[in-house]
Amino acid sequence: MLRFVLRAWVLFVAGNLANAAETKPPPPLDPADIYVAQAVVTGRDERNRPLGFRLCFEDVLVRASGDVTILDSQRVPALAARAADYIDSFSYFDRLSGRPIHDEQGTYDRPHFLTCHFNPAKIDNVLASLGRKVWKAKRPTLAMIVTVRGRTRDGVLAKDGEFDPDMRESLGNAVQRYGLNVVLPAAEPLRANGITATAKPKLVREKAEALAKVAGADRPLVGDLTWSDKAHGWIATWRISARGRRYVWSASGINYDEAFRVALRGAMRVLSGNGAPISRRTD
Repeated sequence: MLRFVLRAWVLFVAGNLANAAETKPPPPLDPADIYVAQAVVTGRDERNRPLGFRLCFEDVLVRASGDVTILDSQRVPALAARAADYIDSFSYFDRLSGRPIHDEQGTYDRPHFLTCHFNPAKIDNVLASLGRKVWKAKRPTLAMIVTVRGRTRDGVLAKDGEFDPDMRESLGNAVQRYGLNVVLPAAEPLRANGITATAKPKLVREKAEALAKVAGADRPLVGDLTWSDKAHGWIATWRISARGRRYVWSASGINYDEAFRVALRGAMRVLSGNGAPISRRTD
């Protein structure tokens, strides 16, 4: 009887930890929940699980501290290799849910969202061991005002505009990853304030505070994305004012997914009090 009870208990715990693939898409990650992270992995068996755990662990360190440079520590790879030790629960969702398996494909071939819920006390201890603190202050809402000069089309990102929905989705993915509160202004206030792809940077900066207020944000994060054949990618420049200073940082030769990640990582570092953005320059 004791053996049966122990076996049942082990199966119960394992089932709760593994959490079979969910039937509904995972809800968007709450920016306030800094101890949850999500990664895309192939399949939901143990072959790719350690990689997913490691990716989620690294993102949680950044979400919780607000500083991407924490990943530069030589101790992080060893800690990440034991990421499972810091996880309370995890779950999968098939990104192709609703589409039938085709040809020789099995569930192990399909991309899944892996969502990991980390133990807050354990992550806090990890941060302390790395000489970091948890970014506990309320995280401000940022209004991103982004002008785009592309290969074939120019425009300004708006929450309700027709311009480049793929870019908006990419921005949403970056927001999910880093847990910031970010909004885009509506198209009409942008138009009324003369914010177009051809607007001078000075005008955009002058209108940014007012546009952020209308959008319900605490402060603006202003960006410029310009396609460059010479750089073989986008040149992204970002600006934010905080702690009585103005910060400008940029990156070149990147795709727009990375451009948005660069924006949020830089803003997080400033707002969390960890220092200036990486690759910054002061204007």
